[in-house]
Amino acid sequence: MNNSLPHRILLVQQTDAIQAQLVASLEQLGMDVVSIADCALAMPSFREEDIDIVMIDIDFPEDRGIDLLGKMAADPRELPLIGLSRRKSMADVLAAVRHGASDYLMLPTEKHAVIKHVLDRALERGALKRENLAYRNKLESANRELLESLTLLQQDQQAGKHVQQLLLPDTPKQIANYQFCHYILPSLYLSGDFVDYFVVGEDHAVFFVADVSGHGASSAFVTVFLKNLFARKRSDFLHRGSTAILSPAKMLAIANRELLEMGIGKHVTLCVGAFDLKCNQLSYSVAGHLPAPVLAVNGTATFLPEHDMPVGLFTDAQFSDHMISFPPGAVLSLFSDGILEVLNSDTLENKEQLLLNLLKQGQNSSIELAEVFGLFDIDEAPDDIAILVVSRL
Repeated sequence: MNNSLPHRILLVQQTDAIQAQLVASLEQLGMDVVSIADCALAMPSFREEDIDIVMIDIDFPEDRGIDLLGKMAADPRELPLIGLSRRKSMADVLAAVRHGASDYLMLPTEKHAVIKHVLDRALERGALKRENLAYRNKLESANRELLESLTLLQQDQQAGKHVQQLLLPDTPKQIANYQFCHYILPSLYLSGDFVDYFVVGEDHAVFFVADVSGHGASSAFVTVFLKNLFARKRSDFLHRGSTAILSPAKMLAIANRELLEMGIGKHVTLCVGAFDLKCNQLSYSVAGHLPAPVLAVNGTATFLPEHDMPVGLFTDAQFSDHMISFPPGAVLSLFSDGILEVLNSDTLENKEQLLLNLLKQGQNSSIELAEVFGLFDIDEAPDDIAILVVSRL
């Protein structure tokens, strides 16, 4: 007998000479035999005894053996079940297999090799079934844990999205004779794109558009950092007399230094602007932002020139302020680079030209632009898309 073979077997068989012969053969093979001759007592023994394999006589009257086989086959332990029969009938073999038998043995037989072969084969199949069951249970458990984790992550992301949306300014918003409005389409729950605009003192309005590298929570964290940074510098202007908030280049330098100090491996493209509401001039600085801001005046659209490096990459990055006049009817449109993904053209140059052609009409609503670009029809954006439109009324 194979020493790896389990040694406890439940034998449910009518008591007669054939049964005695089979018990003797099993014991000679090293099996510990629990013998039951009454079908009514078989299930309690099956449930309570510590057994490794079962042999069931399907020749019991009124198909009680077959019924018993079916009940045992439904047990979650999936023990090997061997059907026994004195009748050499293929119908009996098929009936036993249909009711869960993993193998079948014709009686009588005194050949130990035949019995051992049937036992080995049934046990091998039973071990494989239990192994598959263990793998299936393990996989189902892992799937449940994954689903729970995904559900929790989704809830966290939804909560984060709600908080991020609360940080965005009202849209549209009028500041003096300027109108600001924005639209953001995230590719995930949380966006790495962000916009903000606000009054500074009585004579200035400041805005920025940010596109953080990557997606998700870590990128959204940087947008919160930027919101906080500009709020702090606005407070410094009001309470400490600091004018850094009025210089886009200074704000970019501060953001660059603080983001590098965080050491989170994120960089940001930014466009920052400060309006002088009295003389209608715009001071701006562009930190690696693509596409460049577009200024539309009297049916002509042009990109604002002069760009610097992105924020959060180099400690020695330099940023500069640029000044332009902002006449009545002028419209400044700013986008994150996700807008380039939805423009139907093959090269960056052609996409930029298409963008200028679309914007030369001077649309002064972010919602109108979102419709022009078909953003409301996009189920899953390939990248975050942010739009900010500033128009002089």
